Amino acid sequence: MDHRQDGARPPPQSPRQTPESAASSLVRRALGLCQTLRGWPDEVLDRLANIAWVGRYERHEQIMADDPQRRDVLVVASGCVAVDHVDAAGQRFLLSMYGPGDITSLIRLLTDAPFHFGFHAREPSTVVHIPCDAMTAVLDAHPILWKDLCLLMLARTHQSILLQQQRSSGQMMQMVADSVVQLARARGQDGAARARGGVQVSQTELAAMLSVSRQTINKVLQGLQRAGLLTVRYGRLEGVDLPRLSRLAQGHGDGP
Repeated sequence: MDHRQDGARPPPQSPRQTPESAASSLVRRALGLCQTLRGWPDEVLDRLANIAWVGRYERHEQIMADDPQRRDVLVVASGCVAVDHVDAAGQRFLLSMYGPGDITSLIRLLTDAPFHFGFHAREPSTVVHIPCDAMTAVLDAHPILWKDLCLLMLARTHQSILLQQQRSSGQMMQMVADSVVQLARARGQDGAARARGGVQVSQTELAAMLSVSRQTINKVLQGLQRAGLLTVRYGRLEGVDLPRLSRLAQGHGDGP
């Protein structure tokens, strides 16, 4: 397995490194494209680029496998990163996915919280790692920037609350539609230009994400397929109608 770690300050084990200038340029470019960070002052992004390093991961490769408790914030430069949990029996549960321009692992900025989830590459991926202690120092020097991270986490918390409300009121169709839309967006499929994209996710993974049975997911997906909102294939969903699914997820749709 080809796992490369490049950058100004990679972890001690570093099987292969690219020239520091090339890695620094890649990091800076990825930070500038991150939806949350791109509005930050250039001096801040330059400083983050100097403390970050680049990890390149093959499909299904675990991220931070050498130290699952390592405190790094992750910015996805390319590919797709999944947040997952492995139970005592070794079964993996998919929790969420992030694509280019997304930032994740922000919870690891906390210094006293145990982490019960990990990350793996859903496909060949390039990920920028920002050590949390160093990032905290940068943020403390520019306190106003904490606001952007707080607003992002509030938005994600709000999304989680909506899912709980939908689950408690039996709105499974909306839950599944919202999850499919979020997964599609994580793969950069957003807007009219990509209105009929595909999502690589199995029914078992969707069931784990929503804490429901696979049979329930199958029933809902079949209903969405009959309504022409998507096509169910083995291990993936095709012909995903993002505009209609988005309306359905918001409770304004024309689903089955």
